[in-house]
Amino acid sequence: MTKRTTFATQAFLLVIAFLSLAPLAMIWMTSLKSNAELSLNPLGLPRQWRFSNFVDAWNTANLGRYLLNSVLTTLPTLGIVLTCASLAGYALARLRFAGSGLLFALFLVGLMVPNVSLIVPLYYTVLDYGLLNTRAGLILAEVSVALPLAVFILRSAFRDLPGELREAVLIDGGGEFDCFLRVMLPLTRPALATVAVLGFLSVWNSFLYPLVLLNSDALRTMPLGLAYLQGRYVTNVVLLAAATSLTSIPTILIYIVFQRQFIRGIVEGSFK
Repeated sequence: MTKRTTFATQAFLLVIAFLSLAPLAMIWMTSLKSNAELSLNPLGLPRQWRFSNFVDAWNTANLGRYLLNSVLTTLPTLGIVLTCASLAGYALARLRFAGSGLLFALFLVGLMVPNVSLIVPLYYTVLDYGLLNTRAGLILAEVSVALPLAVFILRSAFRDLPGELREAVLIDGGGEFDCFLRVMLPLTRPALATVAVLGFLSVWNSFLYPLVLLNSDALRTMPLGLAYLQGRYVTNVVLLAAATSLTSIPTILIYIVFQRQFIRGIVEGSFK
């Protein structure tokens, strides 16, 4: 690769990074201004950094309760998705049984169907099981949406592992579950991190399913809490930006913690 090509590539990546980070930077700058300063200088840096806006947004929208609800929804959802997807991915990748190809095709269909088109059948399914307006109903709905992609990623990860590992464990007298839990699963940590990050982003930022499946204010999550800062005719943009910034902090922290594993999982999947 020539120096000119390298420079062009780096310049292109810098432009993409700027376009990606600019909206986030604008939200954070807006959250530190006053309403008067925002109207006079919407694109400039704040003259006086008003960290009190975060406290006002937290108290006004009661974000503490919504934060707890988001955590109590996201963590069980991720646990169920990682457990079920890893087991299903291993079975579809390494075990031979009747209907395995058809079963995997059904998971692929789940990737092709838009999530918005599933809201009506999901609503009536949750209603029939008596789980409407419950945290369990929302968790199961989020699991059903996140599971197809997770199974697809983990099946590919298990298929890329050497088959001799499984044969060696079985020859040594180990069972199929021992092979999965102690040998194969630890080797798929990058793929597991990728599924965890993507699943966290999907569930944490989910707005449509909590809006439709939850009626009680005591169960609503962070994205729904932001709606309380939007009036019918007037919206306090500064407080809304402050609340949005607070909502984005867990997502940023999760990506920072799992950054290496996430990138490694994406790169390995692209090459294999």
